[in-house]
Amino acid sequence: MGRLKAFDPDDALDRAMRTFWQHGYDATSIDDIVVSTGVNRASLYGTFGDKKQIFLRAFERYVGASTIANLDAATEPGSAREALVALFDRLVSRSCDGRNAGCMITNTVAEFGSRDPEVLAHARQALARIENALDRLLRRAQAFGELPAEADARARARHLMATMQGVQVISKINSDPRLLKQICDQAIAAAFA
Repeated sequence: MGRLKAFDPDDALDRAMRTFWQHGYDATSIDDIVVSTGVNRASLYGTFGDKKQIFLRAFERYVGASTIANLDAATEPGSAREALVALFDRLVSRSCDGRNAGCMITNTVAEFGSRDPEVLAHARQALARIENALDRLLRRAQAFGELPAEADARARARHLMATMQGVQVISKINSDPRLLKQICDQAIAAAFA
């Protein structure tokens, strides 16, 4: 029988995720992960693999917990427009919470660019999940007559997704909620035009 782990892997991954999210991949050393998780290096490597594998697991954990990536159009309350307004309001609120962490997906894309195909593939999948969730919400809007049937829901979902990413970048240098809300309101108005 194998030894029981002396730490909670889910808790350790949450802590590693927050560290990578706040500081980025390059600026986070394995010693930083040891400190933030309270787990020794050998146990981290034995459980999760090397630094890159810890990062990828933390990244997937972030995406898995993302309200936006896991948006379920069928269960969102109110009209599709109301659901989008609520979603963007949460985005602005989180972007102005004083932590200045932004979005881990956006941060990862900005940090890695195209230098690591494996990380890039994970980031593409994460952005595709967000785009697909927004597309489903806009198709619901079409089904209920909020959006014309001939509107290109996919193109509008891409615009909304790009706006979300942009708001999180802008919030790192200007976290004025009025500015960010104005950007979001314009994107929502364009989606329903």
